[in-house]
Amino acid sequence: MNLLEHLDELGGLPGDRVGLFVDFDGTISHLVPTPDDAVVSHRAANALRGLSGKLALVCAISGRGVSDLRAKVGIDELVYVGNHGGEKYEAESLVVAPGMAEYEERIVSLLSALRRHVDSPGIIWENKKYSAAVHFRATDHPTSVKSALAEALSIVDEVDGLQVFWGKMLLEIRIPNGVHKGDALRELVREHRLDAAIFLGDDMTDLDAMETLRDMREHDGLRGISAVVADESTPEMLLSTADYTLNGVSSVEILLDWLLSASQGNSTTAQIT
Repeated sequence: MNLLEHLDELGGLPGDRVGLFVDFDGTISHLVPTPDDAVVSHRAANALRGLSGKLALVCAISGRGVSDLRAKVGIDELVYVGNHGGEKYEAESLVVAPGMAEYEERIVSLLSALRRHVDSPGIIWENKKYSAAVHFRATDHPTSVKSALAEALSIVDEVDGLQVFWGKMLLEIRIPNGVHKGDALRELVREHRLDAAIFLGDDMTDLDAMETLRDMREHDGLRGISAVVADESTPEMLLSTADYTLNGVSSVEILLDWLLSASQGNSTTAQIT
């Protein structure tokens, strides 16, 4: 179900402590072949800036490193969570999850090993210090590159002790500390004493947050919804876990504008469920 057709589910914002969590790539920024070229939507940024003064929490949450994420979004009032929950920047303070630094060299070693086996033109090797990503959207044959990367992972010793996940035209490498976006969402809901939460994301790295929101809704009394920014490549697991869908960044822009209007008391008073 498209969330824009069910906006009454998001009413009742005035008086509630509502938290908004938004992914970056593919959610408030269009997916691009080169990650450095990604730009936050101007319309989304304006709405997020306005919402930061109206909601109890507005958080940008991403697999990107937190410093990169802050630079891309550029709104001081937001809370930033990077490296899939491993880093949090709030109130001019950076907090890094315990045990992450010890894996920095191992991530470098795995990237080097993969690159020795697979180095097709167009691959982008992104070291995010506490995680890494191999982007192959810009290659001539992404499917073949994905297969080659999978084969390399099956034979290189450097992958031992690290975790790998496949996303939209990318391979994610993470450390085995169990930290993910869902942990960050749960922690921030409790720290900010939220009554309700809204989560927007587009890829498998957002699945943990969607599952956590559902769990907190069922067991902790949290109200709220999740929505996946979907396209033809969106995995079925993500579609079945999210409460609603959105059709691209343009739909996210419309939703954020509506939320801003609602937070100013200019829309329906139906409750979040």
